[in-house]
Amino acid sequence: MPDRRRGARLPTLTLLAAALLLAACAPAAPTPTPTAALSGPTLEASPTFAPDSPADAPADLIYEGQNNPTAAALAPGAAMPPLVVSRSASGSAGQTVEITAEDGSLLFGDLYVNTTVLAPGVLLLAEERSAWGDFPALLHANGLTVLVMSVRPAAALADFRVMLQTLINGVADPARIGVVGAGQGADVALLGCAADLLCDAAALLSPSNTPSLVEAVRRFNPRPLFLTASQEDTEAFSAVQAAQAAATGEVLFQPFERAGSGTALLQNRPDLGNLILAWLQLALV
Repeated sequence: MPDRRRGARLPTLTLLAAALLLAACAPAAPTPTPTAALSGPTLEASPTFAPDSPADAPADLIYEGQNNPTAAALAPGAAMPPLVVSRSASGSAGQTVEITAEDGSLLFGDLYVNTTVLAPGVLLLAEERSAWGDFPALLHANGLTVLVMSVRPAAALADFRVMLQTLINGVADPARIGVVGAGQGADVALLGCAADLLCDAAALLSPSNTPSLVEAVRRFNPRPLFLTASQEDTEAFSAVQAAQAAATGEVLFQPFERAGSGTALLQNRPDLGNLILAWLQLALV
């Protein structure tokens, strides 16, 4: 009898043990996350919402760069149009512009644009762009678009290429481009024009007397050439005489006496400005 009872308990104990094991394997009930509550004071909602309207933008705001259709239409590697960085004083047609050189440097100049028509363009080059006085305004008042730049000796010819490209990119007529250089600017003007057919005419005020300039005249031929220097500036006077002898195209040689050098010729001989203007108007037809 005791053995029979022991045998009956074994299945019951087995089922109980299995139930306990299953209960132990069941996942524990998740612990509820406390509800988030603000720990500080809240801001009162704004009574109205007033977003900026497109009409609120200043009327004279200019968006340049990638929003400029002329710049967007340029071929890869082409020079960008000049970027206006400041307006000139009241009564002046010029404006300060910025162009990017081949080495990434920013070059500043003065731009006088003929806004009526796509006019002939003239690049003025000197050691300092301010040395031209009112000569750029004279050219502009007579229908020309003028870009006035300073010479950077370390990269003069590379800068020259960019200046010419900048001038023709929607600013001036690419088929009528002249360059006027004084002092170092005269050397750069001739050397640059000799290597670039975009340059249709060149005027040199007091160039230096170096053999490379005579060779440059031969490469520049037969395009029109304007030459001037004062006799007491013996180096420049010899240079223009040699250039005149090497030229095969139309040449206008205007000698002076006691008139200074470079851009000083324009101040000491006021008639020179009108003479160059008349020559440019004939050369850039």
